[in-house]
Amino acid sequence: MKLSLEKGVANVTVEEICEMADISRSTFFNYFAGRDYAIVGRAVDLPDDASAFAILDSAADDLPRGIFRLLFAGMGHTNVNSEVARLRQRLVEEQPQAARMMMSTLMETTYRLTGIGIAWLTSHPEHARTADPAREVSLAVTLVTGVIVVQMRKWAAAEGDVQATEEDFDLVMEEYRIFLP
Repeated sequence: MKLSLEKGVANVTVEEICEMADISRSTFFNYFAGRDYAIVGRAVDLPDDASAFAILDSAADDLPRGIFRLLFAGMGHTNVNSEVARLRQRLVEEQPQAARMMMSTLMETTYRLTGIGIAWLTSHPEHARTADPAREVSLAVTLVTGVIVVQMRKWAAAEGDVQATEEDFDLVMEEYRIFLP
C-alpha cells in the first residue's frame, strides 16, 4: 500500500513489493495470487461446507450474525490493524483504481459467502424468513458487508490492533434500524 500511495497503483510491480518486503518472488506467490491482492487484500478463504454450516448453525435464527462469524472464521482472526485500515482508506480515497481493485476482492468474498449461505439455508428451510433463499442470503451478506464498511472508519481511527467484535456488529445493526420504519 505504501508503494501504491507513493507511485500510484498502476506503477507498482511484484518485484518492487518483494524488494520492499525483503522476500523472494516465490515467497510472494505463496501468499498472494497476484499483485493486486498484495495491495488491497485477498478474497477471504472460507471454511469448507461442513465447517461453514456449523458456524451458520451457531446463529441459526440470525443469518447476518452467522455470516459475520463465517467471514471472520475465514480470515482466521478478528484482529484489524488500524494502520493497514488507514492506508487502505487513504489509497481508496486517492486512487479510484485501488477502489475498483478492492471492490473486486470484496465481491469475490461476497459471492463465496452467498453461495455457502444459500446452500445452508436451502438445507435448513426451517430457518428461512422469506420464500427465496438466494434473496434472503444476499440481504444478509449485504448487511454484513455494510457493517464492515461502517466499522472500517472506526478501526482506521484507532491505534494498533483492534478487535472486530460481535458487539460492533450489534451496534451497527441497531444503527441500521434507525432507517427502517
